[in-house]
Amino acid sequence: MKNLMVFLEKYVEPLAKKFEQQRHIASIKNGMISLITVLLVGSFSTIFVSIGKLIPITGVQKFFTQNEALFNIPFNYTFGLLSVFCALAISYRHSQRLEVPVFHGMAAGLLSTLVLDTKIGANGKFITEFLDSRGLFLAIFASLVAVEIYAYCLRHNVTLHFKGLPSMIADTFAAVIPILISMILMIVITTIVGQFTGGKILPEAFTTSLAPFFNSIDTPWVVFIIALFNSLLWFLGLNGYAIMIGFVLPVMTSNLAENMAAYQAGKPIPHIFVTTFWDFFCANTGDGLTLAIVILALMSTSKELKAIGKACLVPSLFGISEPAIFGLPIAYNPYLFIPFVFGTPILATLQWFVFHLGWVRPPIAHVGGVPAYVGSYLSTMDPRAVILAIVVTILAVLMHYPFFKMFEKSVKEQEAKEVSAEEVQRQKEQDALEVDF
Repeated sequence: MKNLMVFLEKYVEPLAKKFEQQRHIASIKNGMISLITVLLVGSFSTIFVSIGKLIPITGVQKFFTQNEALFNIPFNYTFGLLSVFCALAISYRHSQRLEVPVFHGMAAGLLSTLVLDTKIGANGKFITEFLDSRGLFLAIFASLVAVEIYAYCLRHNVTLHFKGLPSMIADTFAAVIPILISMILMIVITTIVGQFTGGKILPEAFTTSLAPFFNSIDTPWVVFIIALFNSLLWFLGLNGYAIMIGFVLPVMTSNLAENMAAYQAGKPIPHIFVTTFWDFFCANTGDGLTLAIVILALMSTSKELKAIGKACLVPSLFGISEPAIFGLPIAYNPYLFIPFVFGTPILATLQWFVFHLGWVRPPIAHVGGVPAYVGSYLSTMDPRAVILAIVVTILAVLMHYPFFKMFEKSVKEQEAKEVSAEEVQRQKEQDALEVDF
């Protein structure tokens, strides 16, 4: 175990830190996190209508059914324009990172995205149907490239520059050439793609050609590997989700949008690997299913572990892992390495199969800021999801139990040593008093 810890600290930890600090990955991560507000607004209508239809009153159900199109307007204007919001969020974050004027960076990213994700039809109409999740990855690419071009042009003075202008107006002129270069580059790309695909734009060709790739991501093997790396990074004291989110969040967000559209259309739910599958199932009660360890701590005969368990209970119920990971601790704790790093991905994979077999409806909405088991229901609108989440927590408790007992024994031995040391010190102090009565 000691050799393993040395290996992880020497090779895995530095590599993970480099990935987290890489500027493009960081901008994607921060931009996608900013999209959570949009996802919550869009998901609200789906949850609202679904709950309304469950009310066992005929008039109420009829009202929600008849007005479903009206209630779905928030969904249409959020998930239906997801690529637009993605372009704005990522170009905003990347402009901040590269220290270029933010508004013009956002304009460059949005215009470049529109060139790639839209087209003018034969009748002269503006076709915007691919501004939903299907254009999401191109929005990420276009935003990063556009802001990089903008930053390069500013550094090398490839701009319109007029002396004596106020800074605000000077920035406006300075942005003209970089934005034009970005748009021309995107026009060239989309024209070349159209020549080879019979007039299709990139998201059309992208969706068709890469569909097998994205479907292959939504597999038990990938779920296991991602959960394994996430737990391993947390064990090293690194925020695994923050490091991996730049890679997996775009895929999960795109999959969630497709799930919501399928649910509203009454079609089978196509994906399992979505944002809320991670939040309320793979990482139910926090990355590594930390509530299970917190429950064991609350039941511990060690005063120290019981006190830490009490402090970590509420955060764990809301999916906050840090108090347990760094307070117990779980990080760098050799006793908990096996269940935390390997047990968590096993349970995540088992849940994938539960959804795949149709025993529980896969997630169809994004929710946040709610306790774990409430989120399990709201994200799926299936009461069986709550049962699944509870069962997984029980399995996690059983899985951690023998390892936790070894950890508890070591903590109690240390507590006993500290008590003995205090008694010896107290006796020495009393002997040193030399008081005569």
